[in-house]
Amino acid sequence: MTSVVFDVSGLPATAVEAALGAVGVTLGAPATLRRTRYDTFDARLRQRGLQLEARASADEAHALRVAGTDGPPAQLFVAMALPTDAHLRLQGLPRGPLRSRLLAAAGDRALLPQITVTATRRSATLEQDGVPRVVVHLDTDLQVDTPGAVPRVLTSGVPTAPQRRGRTAERAAERTAVTGTDTDAAPNTPTVAHTTIEVAALPGRAEEADALQRRLLAALHETTDSRDPHGPRTGDALSLASEQVGVDLRGWRGPVRPDLDRRAPALVGFRAVLRSFADALDANWQGAIDHVDDEFLHDLRIAVRQTRSLLAQGRRVLPKDVRREQREAFRWLGTVTSPARDLDVYVAGWADLTSLLDREDAQALEPVLAHLAGHRAETHSEVARSLGAPHADRLRATWRGWLELPDDEVSGGKDADDPLGEVIGARILAAQQQVLERGRSITADTPATELHELRKDGKRLRYLLEGFGHLGGGKRSKATIRHLKQLQDNLGAFQDAEVQADRLRTALHELAEAAESHADASLPAGALQAGERLATALDRRREEARAGFDARFAAYDRKPARRTLTALVERMSR
Repeated sequence: MTSVVFDVSGLPATAVEAALGAVGVTLGAPATLRRTRYDTFDARLRQRGLQLEARASADEAHALRVAGTDGPPAQLFVAMALPTDAHLRLQGLPRGPLRSRLLAAAGDRALLPQITVTATRRSATLEQDGVPRVVVHLDTDLQVDTPGAVPRVLTSGVPTAPQRRGRTAERAAERTAVTGTDTDAAPNTPTVAHTTIEVAALPGRAEEADALQRRLLAALHETTDSRDPHGPRTGDALSLASEQVGVDLRGWRGPVRPDLDRRAPALVGFRAVLRSFADALDANWQGAIDHVDDEFLHDLRIAVRQTRSLLAQGRRVLPKDVRREQREAFRWLGTVTSPARDLDVYVAGWADLTSLLDREDAQALEPVLAHLAGHRAETHSEVARSLGAPHADRLRATWRGWLELPDDEVSGGKDADDPLGEVIGARILAAQQQVLERGRSITADTPATELHELRKDGKRLRYLLEGFGHLGGGKRSKATIRHLKQLQDNLGAFQDAEVQADRLRTALHELAEAAESHADASLPAGALQAGERLATALDRRREEARAGFDARFAAYDRKPARRTLTALVERMSR
C-alpha cells in the first residue's frame, strides 16, 4: 500500500477540515495512536520495499503492521508491549507468515526502532459500491521521539552513538569528542510537522488515490486562498518527521568512499581512507557493545582489520609515532574482539555443521552447542567491558583527533608528499607479488600454515584495492577483487573447517572432563562418537577445499587477470 502525506501544520484546523469535506472525506472519532518504525541498521526492510510499524492505541492494544511492495499488508496483534527504545526480537514473535516475511528480509539482523510518532488520529475510508478504495488519516498534535538506546543514522549518513537516559553533561561531551556528533541534542525541532494528512491507496486502487490527492491539493489551495504547496510527498507522517529531525530511513550504507586524487600527497590519501574506516568503526561500536546482533561486531572487526592493514602499509607515509601507537591500539582491538566473533560464526553456523550428520547424532551434540553458546556469552561480556572502558574511548578520541586535523598541520614520513597513485601502486604490486610467489610455491606437501599465510597476504592486497583501487578504474578494481575473493573463499573454507574441527574436539574434551568431575554433569549417550564423526566430516571438508586450491589459484594466476591488475596500477601511477 502506497501513501502520500500533506504537511498542513501552518493551516487553521477549520481550513483543513473544510478542504477534507470538500473532497468528500468525513472523518471518524479521534483516538491517540503511537507508531514506531522499525528496520535493520542497514535498512534491509526498506531495500525489500517493506515498512514495519508497531502501533499502540490509547487502550494499549499493540499491533505489528507490515506493508510494502512485495505483498499485501499484514497485521499481527500481540499481547506484549512493543519496545520503542530497544531492538525487536523476531524470534520472540509467534510463528507465522508475518514473522517469516520479516525474517526473509532482515536475515540475522535485529530490527531497531528508528522513530516514534504519537498523534491524535481521525480516519476515513472512502468507498464506492461498498468497496473500500482509499484511506485518509488526519494526524494532529504530533509528538516525535527518536530512540536513545540503539544506534541510528542521520541524514548525513553518519550514525550517532545511542543516548543513555540521564547521561551526565561530561559523558555527553566525551561522546561528542569521539563521534563528532552531539547525541544529546534535542531531536525535536520547530520545523517538525504537527498536523498531517495522509492518503493511502488500498491494493489495486492507486488511480483513485491519485485522483483524490489532486482534488485535495486543489481544495487546500482554494480553502486557504494560497498557492503555497502543502504536499503531497511520497510517504507518511513517520517518514516526514524522520526527514525533519534528521533520521535517515535509508539506514547505514557503509562508510563513504573518499574522493581521492591520485596526484595528491600520499599522506592526504592515506588519512582520507583511514577516516572512512574510522567512520565504520564508530558506526558499529555501540552495537557491538550491546550485542544487538552479530553483524555489528563483524563489521567493526572488518574496520579494525582494514585499519591495521593500512597502518602496516603506511610505512614512510604516516608519522612514525602515530603509526606505532595506533598499530598497538588496533592490535589490542583485534585481540579483544576476536574470540567473540569466532564463536558468533561457530554458533550461527551450527545448523550447517550438524547437517553433515543424521538427526540422532545432531541431537546428541546439543550440549556442545549449549557449551559453545555459554563461552560466546562470556566473550561478548568481555567485548562490552573492553569497548565500554575509558581506555577504549581515549583510544578512539586520540585516533579521531589526529585524523580530523587539517592536512597542513600534519607531517609524515619521507614518502608522505609523493603522489598517492605512485605510492599505492607500488604497494599493490608488492602485495600482488607476495600473493603470487607464495601461491606458486604451495604444493601437496606444503603445511597448512602456508595456506593460512597466503590468506593473510590476500587480505592485505584486498584492503588496498578496496580503499584505493578505484584510482586505477572502478571496473578493473572490481574485477581484480572478484578474482581475489574466489581464491580467498577457498582458503577460508580450508581454514574454517580446520578451526571448526579443532574447536569441536576441544569442546567435547571439556564436557567429558566436566562430566567426570561433576555428578550432575553428563553427556548424552553417543555424544563423543557423534562429535568424532562430525569432526571427521569437517576434516573431509577441509581436504576437499585443499584439493580445490590448485584450480582456484590457477584461475587467479591467469595472465588476463594479472594484466588487469597491472593496467590498474599503471593508470593510478600516471
